[in-house]
Amino acid sequence: MKRKVMALAMFALLATASHAQAQMQAEKSACPADAPFLNADAVKKAGIELPVFKRYCYTDRSGSYALLLAEKQDLPFTGETLCSVIQATLFKVGSDGALTRQWSIRDFAGKDDAGINFRSKLFEFADLDGDGLVEPILVYRFFAPTGANSFDSDDFSGAIKIIAFHQGRKVVIHAITGDLDGDRSTRANAEFFALPKAVREHLVRKMAGMYKAGQFGFDNGNDFVPKKAR
Repeated sequence: MKRKVMALAMFALLATASHAQAQMQAEKSACPADAPFLNADAVKKAGIELPVFKRYCYTDRSGSYALLLAEKQDLPFTGETLCSVIQATLFKVGSDGALTRQWSIRDFAGKDDAGINFRSKLFEFADLDGDGLVEPILVYRFFAPTGANSFDSDDFSGAIKIIAFHQGRKVVIHAITGDLDGDRSTRANAEFFALPKAVREHLVRKMAGMYKAGQFGFDNGNDFVPKKAR
């Protein structure tokens, strides 16, 4: 029993350290402000439909990439505006600066949501399994309404999605939270369970770190390991 408690304590420490490093690493991945391939004309030509508010760049053994985040900020609340639609698109940057779309995700606030937005401080761009390829990790959150002009941002309210890409395959973790243990659930698609062990464990540590930091109330009944999506 004592050994198990010590193991859990060590896991929590590793999760917290990994989480803090991820936040610093995401900030360093911001694209140069003067990157010519991300000017207004280039973005329009690339087919981005929503207003772009943030850009990330990284390079791995397969080339150079730019991730563009776009949001439709059209749901005003006291103190903050949420979105009805969000979009993230990854482009490969050619030697001539041309952008070639690799993948795109688009999601919407549901009828019972106050709105949705990206949690860009929780993004990561790192090679997690040593194959020389970066695994982008994106996070966005759904907020619950509390009235006509307010929403609940408590860490045990609403839902969250973590999206990761590994060698072109899309991994989705969808977590719902609540005040009671029975209200909370964390489920992942089949691609999560096909990931290399190092990547799966990193995502589990990420959720544990977010929980400890008070950023989202994940179900921790199975040491933050998600169940299979139904």
